[in-house]
Amino acid sequence: MSLKKITSLTMLLSMILMTYTGIMLFISPPGRVAKWSNWEILGLGKEEYAQVHSTFMVLFIVATILHVYYNWKPILSYMKNKAKVVVVFTKEMAVAFVITLVFLVGTLNEISPFSTFIDFGEDIKNSWEQKYEKAPYSHAELDTLEEFSLKVDFDLEKSLAILKSKNIEANEMDTLKDIAKNNNISAQKVFSILSEKQKVSVKKSDSLSGLGRKNISEIANDLGIETEELIAKLKVLGIDAKGEDKFKSLCESVGKTPKEVIEELGF
Repeated sequence: MSLKKITSLTMLLSMILMTYTGIMLFISPPGRVAKWSNWEILGLGKEEYAQVHSTFMVLFIVATILHVYYNWKPILSYMKNKAKVVVVFTKEMAVAFVITLVFLVGTLNEISPFSTFIDFGEDIKNSWEQKYEKAPYSHAELDTLEEFSLKVDFDLEKSLAILKSKNIEANEMDTLKDIAKNNNISAQKVFSILSEKQKVSVKKSDSLSGLGRKNISEIANDLGIETEELIAKLKVLGIDAKGEDKFKSLCESVGKTPKEVIEELGF
């Protein structure tokens, strides 16, 4: 067998798998939604796709290093001028460098069409939130049933009775994630069953999600107030804001977390 051929074929297969998992991660819902709804495509969840993507990235890197080793002479020839002298910055290398730089700068500075592509991915991710019922607060699936019931003002004994009536095994010290996993359902389904006969009561600050990537206008919409009203309230806290400003960055500028600011605003 030829190790050179094995290397090239490994690179090809790794690239195919990395492309597939990369697409799945690009369109997958935010982590909080994926975990809450037990999101899956072809039997794999977001965490599994991320793990496969990472391991095959390592395999691809190793295969690429071997590929360079086995094809060093052809690669070296790409960097030779007409006099057959090796020149690192040939015209082709300069073009390759510029293309790479354009993609890097364009992405980091959110320049179109790179920003359009990223926004497209964000729109797909956010569309999942419309399909699945949102968690009452962030990372709710990690709380025990006792903690969860306390935060949403559920009666613990009633919650246990409701789950038992649905043949769902659970106890007060089980997390919603464990209850869901042990009964082959999602944490969202557990919450849906419990909320059918109980009224959910939770602080506005706990129910908000995605604070790190939303701007002032989006936060105002989540809070159910006008953007101008939120800007005025923030000004009282010493935060000068505009509708398009990122909420997290503004909060960090005054040494506070987004949740702390929301609570100071009285929500």
